[in-house]
Amino acid sequence: MSRMNQWNQKSPLRAVVVGCNMGRNQAFALAASEEYELAAVCDLNEETAKKAAADCGALREGKGAAGSSIGVDVGVDVYTDYAAMLAAVQPDVVVIATPNVTHAPFAQLAVDAGVRGIYCEKPMATNLGDARKMVDMCREHGVVLVVGHQRRMSAVYGKMRELIDAGTIGDVRHIRASCAGDLLSDGSHLADSMLYLLHHREVRWALGQICRKEPVSPEEAAANPFAYTGRRYGHAVESGALAMYEFDGGVRGELHCGDMQARGGGYQDIEIVGTAGSIWRRGDGSQPPLLLSDPSAAGGWHAVEVEEERSEDVFAGVFGAMADSIRQGAPHPMDGTIALRGLEMLIAVFESSRLRAKIEFPVMQETFPLDLIIAAEQAAASASAGEEGGVR
Repeated sequence: MSRMNQWNQKSPLRAVVVGCNMGRNQAFALAASEEYELAAVCDLNEETAKKAAADCGALREGKGAAGSSIGVDVGVDVYTDYAAMLAAVQPDVVVIATPNVTHAPFAQLAVDAGVRGIYCEKPMATNLGDARKMVDMCREHGVVLVVGHQRRMSAVYGKMRELIDAGTIGDVRHIRASCAGDLLSDGSHLADSMLYLLHHREVRWALGQICRKEPVSPEEAAANPFAYTGRRYGHAVESGALAMYEFDGGVRGELHCGDMQARGGGYQDIEIVGTAGSIWRRGDGSQPPLLLSDPSAAGGWHAVEVEEERSEDVFAGVFGAMADSIRQGAPHPMDGTIALRGLEMLIAVFESSRLRAKIEFPVMQETFPLDLIIAAEQAAASASAGEEGGVR
């Protein structure tokens, strides 16, 4: 029986995960789902891969599977070589949860191996050139591309959009979003949330600025995994960023990230301001998670009732929808074309900072602008050193 015939039936889709730290939740969701057979996991650290396989094997007990390729008899094969795993397992679905700089080349390898679905952690790539190639490549080969902006499939974000659509706060005028971390890895959720809450309005322009403070010493970095080193997940990062966007209809968006986040702000803190009130998600872990200020609040804030859910429930929905996309062609809420628009919003901030100008959309710069900024600084420093050396 051909692989295509298998996909058209209700037999489980064979799935693999590469990157067992960031990809643990995704691996657990696949292991617990009847839609998938988690066939293998891969990590450069063999012990990390074994631990993930053992944990997933416990979740899928009773479903049956082959033993591990390197001796972990839990029904989930373990690899330390991604290409070898693809060749041996021939999966239908790949989860890519490795450092950001590997996302695009790993997606290429997955498409070359004949997969029908790719779940890629955010950001989908570190530059627009690679991201656009990923989208085009997957479209050309009929591969479903899903990017890990799962917040848009959670109950609290759904409630926020429901309130907006019901006109509870009137016409939306402004959206403010902030978080710790760097733009590509953490700000990607902010950009995607703006798009989701505004029903994917087109972005007209962006104006942004980044800053980079002095990196800590290697000793400090070893002691504090959150210390600023100037690099993260294989690429250069800023220490702080802020941006202003204009969307169709004149709605303004404001983004603060890293050092530019207001002191004491929550992670993924989002406020939507309308003509008749505001909705405020105060950040992860805040209770109550959602507040509303409208005429019924008598000038203050009141809590909005939101259905309780676990992260496991969100990921179950993500991968359930992905199975429907692969088998039936149903659109996925986290489709790669949407993620590409969010990445464009982030790249525009770097490009605006580089050129000291407002950036109109679509963004034409396909190279990561921060690399260009650093290269220009290094060239200027080298030229200055040469001039000083020539003075006698």
